[in-house]
Amino acid sequence: MPRNMSPDMTGGWISSVTLPNDMGDDLTFTGRLVAEDMHFNNSNGMLTVEKVYERQEGGSAYGVISAIGHTRDRRAYLLEEVGEVCVVNNGRFSLEIPTEELLGLLSLAIEAERDACADSECDHMIRKLAAND
Repeated sequence: MPRNMSPDMTGGWISSVTLPNDMGDDLTFTGRLVAEDMHFNNSNGMLTVEKVYERQEGGSAYGVISAIGHTRDRRAYLLEEVGEVCVVNNGRFSLEIPTEELLGLLSLAIEAERDACADSECDHMIRKLAAND
C-alpha cells in the first residue's frame, strides 16, 4: 500500500489529492475518487478528463483538464453543502449559492447544451448527467 493511502471506515481508500488549477491555487484535500470520465471530441481535437472526489472533510471536489495540442486548461473546485446553500471554491474565490438555484442553473446549462448540439457527443454528455440525477 502506498504511504499516502489508508483505509477509511467503509473499506474504501483515502489519499491525499492535489488538483491542478490554472484559475487559482491548486486544491489539496484528503478523499477518494468516486467518478471519472475521459472524452475526445473528434471535431475539434479536444481531450477532456473529469474527476469527482468525495472529501474526507465532507463535500466533494471536482477537477477537469481540457487539452488541444499543447494548450491545456486545468480547473478545480471544492463543493460543500451547508444547510440550503452550496459553497463552491475554485482556489481563488468562494461562492455561496442556494442549492435550489444552483440546480436550476445546471438544468439551464444542460438545456443550452442540448439545443446547441444534438450530435452524439452532446447526447453522450447529457445521458451521463441524467444518469447522475
